[in-house]
Amino acid sequence: MVDLTPVDSQVINKLEKEIEGEIFSHANSRYKSEPRGKYQSTANFIAKPRNTKEISKIIKLANLIGFGVVPYAGGSGLVGGQISLSGHPLVLSLERINKVRSFDAVSGVINVEAGLILAQLKNICKDYGRLFPLTLASEGSCMIGGNLATNAGGVNVLKYGNARDLCFGLEAVLGDGRIYSDLKGLKKDNTGYDIKNLLIGSEGTLGIITAASLKTFSLTRNKAALVSVNSPSDAVELYEYLSSNLDLSLQAFELISRVGIEFLSSTGLMSSFPITPSNGWLVLVEVGSKHEELLGDSFEFFLSDAMKRNLAEQVIISQNQKQFDYFWELRELIPEANRLIGSISNHDISLPLANLASFIQRASTEISQISNFLRINCFGHIGDGNLHFNVFPPVGKLKCEFECYEEIIREKINDLVVSLDGSISAEHGIGRFKREDMYKYTDPTKISLMKSIKDIFDPNSILNPGSIFLDSEPRN
Repeated sequence: MVDLTPVDSQVINKLEKEIEGEIFSHANSRYKSEPRGKYQSTANFIAKPRNTKEISKIIKLANLIGFGVVPYAGGSGLVGGQISLSGHPLVLSLERINKVRSFDAVSGVINVEAGLILAQLKNICKDYGRLFPLTLASEGSCMIGGNLATNAGGVNVLKYGNARDLCFGLEAVLGDGRIYSDLKGLKKDNTGYDIKNLLIGSEGTLGIITAASLKTFSLTRNKAALVSVNSPSDAVELYEYLSSNLDLSLQAFELISRVGIEFLSSTGLMSSFPITPSNGWLVLVEVGSKHEELLGDSFEFFLSDAMKRNLAEQVIISQNQKQFDYFWELRELIPEANRLIGSISNHDISLPLANLASFIQRASTEISQISNFLRINCFGHIGDGNLHFNVFPPVGKLKCEFECYEEIIREKINDLVVSLDGSISAEHGIGRFKREDMYKYTDPTKISLMKSIKDIFDPNSILNPGSIFLDSEPRN
């Protein structure tokens, strides 16, 4: 436990004397909840600094006074990294630090501030004739700083990688208030330790990311196809077949279950579907190319050949942008449908492709042994082995009636994942909700090294106290 000073009106008065301008206020409901509505933040005050220097001042004062600081970007994180569960820290929002600092038309490198919303960045890049490929269901609200702090994944990891792979350099305020600045945008820089990649994915526990130098790419023409398959095993085989044969770029390969389709229908988010999977599974495939002729001929040929090989049952290829967008809307609305239904247990996991189908079968059996009435909505990014395996109450029942099963479900799923050489956290991070699981399933030496790094970057443990580490829970 970390002894920290509670941030109350007296502390805010001290901060306002040191930093001019109205940047401190009471934290309203927007900053006190998380997307699944399970927990409420204990923080009472929020800071909305206007630049990196103001963040540096706040962190230096936090060390001097001894209070905790919880960084807040878009608030869309699903593991509680953005909310305090104990103590009374200061919430530090990045929303005012949201400018595009520069764009290099030669290299395609764009320097942006951390509070820029992802969808806005993507639109700005389009205006420059470029693509920023990070694609998330929450892109209308999530911010670049949060994307990097959690090393966000999304649907295009298959081609472009995680957020870490899209970043050349960072600016960040460290735990002692020093500003780390390295926004050169170089592809090669071997001058010592890779500080950037320590900060990315650290969930605000090592530093507060304030700006980033990001990669952009040439725009491509894209097509998508909805494909019904007999099983997850066939979906994996289809992925292997297409990825090894297509001349054009395979950009996304998403698994969708019949339960996901039923959720979209029952919640009213969608009312009609191009394909109803007869055996329970759909795959959404996206390809891209600079050459439009390849999109039609090559994609259609190999999907047709996949049907002849019994790897696919039905195939519908998008014929225009409207249909392309409709296919993706089907996939991207599934998390919202899950939220409306209300899950008992959520799992963001990754597995070797060779073990993915086996996991789905064995995990489904494990859940049925707990109760035959529970529903499973399994979906995710087959191309990079990332599944979202979520368990729901029976039709007409509320999740609160079945929360007694949550702990045993989590334990059985995590045990199975680890036995199949997988990870219990693929793209959402650890935050506050997965700390116990990380300690249980992670190499103790790794945790020890992480603590040592934390002590160097944040010697007084004021950055995001209670996140990732069990012994960093604030007490005040």
